[in-house]
Amino acid sequence: MEMCWQPVLLGFVGGCAVEALEWFRIRKELYKGVPDWSKNFLYWVVTLVMAGLGGLLVFIYQASGVEVSPIVAFNIGASAPLILQSLIAQVPEIDRGNVK
Repeated sequence: MEMCWQPVLLGFVGGCAVEALEWFRIRKELYKGVPDWSKNFLYWVVTLVMAGLGGLLVFIYQASGVEVSPIVAFNIGASAPLILQSLIAQVPEIDRGNVK
């Protein structure tokens, strides 16, 4: 199976769109100046990691044999935080036995 990188890029762009929506939401408050959190390097690292995970999820879908259309790739990227939260919430608890 040949991997197509366009959907992966669209997944990343979908993840970035979520950040753009947050800036759109606060646009009327920007006349006061940019928020302090936006000046934090770690904030931007986490934002890029989440957008990257959107692209990674699309890659995983493709590697699993799922044909991903452009709109679905964008949607997966934008939904990455929710998808990851639901995956983590479904991890079964493992019985570790008696540890002494």
